[in-house]
Amino acid sequence: MNDAFFLEACRAAEAASSGAFACHVIDVGGKQEWAYQSDLQRPAASIVKVPVLIELFARADKGQLSLDGTLTLKAPDKVGGAGVLLELHDGLPLTLRDLAILMTVVSDNTASNMLIDRLGMDAINRRIETIGMPQTVLGRKFMIDPNALHAKNFTSARDMAHMFARLLRGELLGPSATEEVIGILKRQQYREKLPLLLPEDLPVAHKTGEISGTRHDAGLVLLPGRPYAICCMTWDLQDVLAGDRAIAEVSRALHQQISDLAAIA
Repeated sequence: MNDAFFLEACRAAEAASSGAFACHVIDVGGKQEWAYQSDLQRPAASIVKVPVLIELFARADKGQLSLDGTLTLKAPDKVGGAGVLLELHDGLPLTLRDLAILMTVVSDNTASNMLIDRLGMDAINRRIETIGMPQTVLGRKFMIDPNALHAKNFTSARDMAHMFARLLRGELLGPSATEEVIGILKRQQYREKLPLLLPEDLPVAHKTGEISGTRHDAGLVLLPGRPYAICCMTWDLQDVLAGDRAIAEVSRALHQQISDLAAIA
């Protein structure tokens, strides 16, 4: 992809978004990489749940826990925002795999917090460091912010794209765990950003994130012969729907360019 095209596409997305915009793209099978404001550290919203997912499967890979092990849903676990567990009865047994799926495909905040409690925030942050994500930190659980000035979750578009590229290359997990994690990410139910304007039969393994004035999407576009990792982040949005649409439009433009490269190859 031409660097000038990428830059122009990102500038157009930023103008259309009603706020600020960052993007990082990695040609996973090749050596090309494109960046637009992607080193800016911003509030992560729910895309920071992906390192939690990786920590869980890394431990299962090593036999340190079983994904079929269960946790019991309790009233103090329940938090608002995205998800369904808030609406379900206390005492419900859930496997760690169940919780991972809910955390990912519907961004369930209660499931996410239960996994954070099970795995430990310090261990998840050590995993983030091991992956090589210098601008990413899990500083608090979701919908719980006892110290708003200091306990925050942050990341950058570069960090997220590199994590997804390493995941696809098999550098973070064993083959079976890599396949399962990507399979869960492909089941994402929020599809109004990166996948929205892409071909319906093109698999996208991704995780969205939303907080006030902020819309993100990060993942893998599994283009045959030319898969790529992408993270788009928006913030200071005056119109969050415009932010969603800007991500969808730049995703379509970049997909077309990378598809053309794949056809030439």
